[in-house]
Amino acid sequence: MVKFVQRFPLVVGAMLLVFVLLAFTQRVSEYLRLSEQLENQQARLTELAATQTSLEDQIAYATSQAAVEEWAREDARWSRDGDFVVIPIAPVDATPEAMVQFQATPAVSSPWDAWMNWLFYPGP
Repeated sequence: MVKFVQRFPLVVGAMLLVFVLLAFTQRVSEYLRLSEQLENQQARLTELAATQTSLEDQIAYATSQAAVEEWAREDARWSRDGDFVVIPIAPVDATPEAMVQFQATPAVSSPWDAWMNWLFYPGP
């Protein structure tokens, strides 16, 4: 009985030490998981900030006079005062040529037809 009384605090202390070590391990694991998640979110935040900067630059250009000028000249085909506009005109007696497109259609044949042609080919 005396040995049990002397060892009881050691057993309880060992159990408490195991409990503390398990709790510590769990907290370290949680810390590592959250640290990795933080790094991922910071990388995503950096990407989003770069995207925002790019979009702000595009908005600034789209609302500028240079973008309007580019659109008017290239897409709308407008001219400014003082521009010499050239409009090509086709000759009166020219006949437009039709574009002919040839399309080869492969003959669909079954393996049976291929064997029959191979065996009983009549020749050219």
